[in-house]
Amino acid sequence: MKYLVVEKEKICHNAQAVKKRAGSAQIFGVLKGDGYGLGLIELAGILRGEGVTRFAVTDPADALKLREAGFLDEEILVLRSTCVESEVRLLLEAAATATVGSYEAAVVLNAVAAEQNTVVDAHIEVDTGMGRYGFQPGEADKILSVYRYMPSISVTGTYTHFSRAFKGVKYIKRQLAALNSVVAQVRAAGLDPGTLHAANSAALWRCPEARLDAVRIGSAFLGRMPRMRGDIGLKKVGYIESQCVEVRWIARKSQVGYGAAYTARKPMRIAIVPVGYSDGLLAEKARDTWRCGDVMFMCGSAIKGWFSRRRVYAATDAGRVRVIGHVGMQHAVLDVTEISCAPGDTVRFECNPLLSGMMLPRKYV
Repeated sequence: MKYLVVEKEKICHNAQAVKKRAGSAQIFGVLKGDGYGLGLIELAGILRGEGVTRFAVTDPADALKLREAGFLDEEILVLRSTCVESEVRLLLEAAATATVGSYEAAVVLNAVAAEQNTVVDAHIEVDTGMGRYGFQPGEADKILSVYRYMPSISVTGTYTHFSRAFKGVKYIKRQLAALNSVVAQVRAAGLDPGTLHAANSAALWRCPEARLDAVRIGSAFLGRMPRMRGDIGLKKVGYIESQCVEVRWIARKSQVGYGAAYTARKPMRIAIVPVGYSDGLLAEKARDTWRCGDVMFMCGSAIKGWFSRRRVYAATDAGRVRVIGHVGMQHAVLDVTEISCAPGDTVRFECNPLLSGMMLPRKYV
């Protein structure tokens, strides 16, 4: 059997680190992607135990799942504006807080709420650089019209989404200035922008000014923050656990795996483990941009890996061992020549829970 193992203690540790970093700012626990692969309901329960009472999801259906699982008093913000009436009805059924990112979405939300004789809480999203959802910074008049002409919508917050927080502070501050400009216009009109939030995990650590009234945190709870240097006090959560199913010797010059990518330089003892990229091991998002900077980064990473002889390892009870050859769809081969290893022995692999959690059963420890 193979599992994605989720260490609850590490999530709790990271939650306390986030709370300390956030200071007086409220915390929205972001649960997108089935709780980043850790499980929507399970992660929400662990975070609630650590005092997180506000959550954010991408799909209205996830908000309803949380309500049905007993999260009745927590605020649930849907981080996606929508003009689709069926999604709006689902959002209202879940008593979730809506996101309004366009005048058209506001019209649909207001109409459905009026039909149900209710007033729905909503946060205004301002597009300061992400380019997906949100009013443009120059559309303050449209934002004000939501306050003035949409009586079934109660604006309780305003936010933006940082697009390059992992790259540095200057991008964060640029987008933050655009958001603050819109907020200033709302206040100048005598209206309340509500709870202000912008910081994701990277921005929380990189830019204290971005904390505002609340922060939206996801990856920091997993301890997996891309491009953050040094020890920032978080623990990585999640690993694949499986077992050796066969152990045998191979002769010198034997080749291992697809493409004969590895050739044994001497007789070797190998172990086969039924884990591969279909389980999220070494799987990654495909390249989808080819700007000069992106290509240079890819090339630099590949060259650095070649010079440093970057290798993939697995952990066993007897020690760390190298993965040899290409990782297959459902198999990995380990060099166990120098350690004690037998069929049935436990093997652990580093993984991205967002990928492995979609493919493997989860085991919480």
